[in-house]
Amino acid sequence: MKLIELKEVGKKFGKNTILEDVTLSIEEGDIIGVIGKSGSGKTTLLNLLTGFMRPTSGKILQSFNATQGPVNLHKNLHKIKDMIGFAPQHNSFYPKLTVAENLLHFGQLYGVKRETVVNNIKSLLQATELQAHHNKLAQHLSGGMQKRLDISCSLVHKPKLLVLDEPTDDLDPILQREIMSFLKEVNKQGVTLVIASHNLPLLEKVCNKIFIVHDARVRDCGLIAEIRKPFLKEHFTINLNVSDKRDKIMSYLKTLPFTKIVDKGHHIVIYPQNPAQTINSLLKVIEEEDLYDMDIRRPSLGDIFEQITEQVTLEQK
Repeated sequence: MKLIELKEVGKKFGKNTILEDVTLSIEEGDIIGVIGKSGSGKTTLLNLLTGFMRPTSGKILQSFNATQGPVNLHKNLHKIKDMIGFAPQHNSFYPKLTVAENLLHFGQLYGVKRETVVNNIKSLLQATELQAHHNKLAQHLSGGMQKRLDISCSLVHKPKLLVLDEPTDDLDPILQREIMSFLKEVNKQGVTLVIASHNLPLLEKVCNKIFIVHDARVRDCGLIAEIRKPFLKEHFTINLNVSDKRDKIMSYLKTLPFTKIVDKGHHIVIYPQNPAQTINSLLKVIEEEDLYDMDIRRPSLGDIFEQITEQVTLEQK
């Protein structure tokens, strides 16, 4: 089911176009990564999705109430505000309040009954491992715990859609993985996620869909596997580490269908025309010859983003 749908949406501030002609949809259960350079329009897109901004042109429809069908998001925002949670890039909790006080405050802001909020807080404290810190002032928490609290404040009313802007910013790699792991668990509880981040490797591991924003437009959107397909031919590589039988192995490789072979001595990079066929052939070589190892690399999300943005730049020249 589509929770939110944007149809030819544009946003201007004065004469400045921030976003234009954006058409996309968010399906229930998705984990969507929003990527783009600073100033590309990512944050504006998040603000449109959450209802904080109104579009200058186009339509934003929501279907949180399945029986009602798609209706205008902003005209019905008062009815669905408890369906959406938003965790901005910078912490929104109150540093002088305790963990429990912050959660209670944000629950009451959404108009949730106190008894329900208290039960929700118990569940969140356990899920985020903040239970032992519930009476601690927010300002005294570690960076990772503060981020967990901030996300919890946006979940305390049990939204159907959670939008996050740079949830792993300024965290070390271990904490980044912990936060992303926590968000995957949130998604398993039925919450659809939209995550804007510059951390493309983490998004690639967590998300099923990607929105690529560049120069005020969404250049591509959809399943990562589908977006990757056009780039497989040029960017799928097989990397081999070979022994002193390099010449013999090179001769064999040249009998296989390939786009390009890069010979770096004991390290060989193959750009295959038919990856499956080449891999199967190389498995036989591993058994018969002295191959140290074989490393298969698909184009990463970073590779795809770089290619798309470079192509847009070339088209604009």
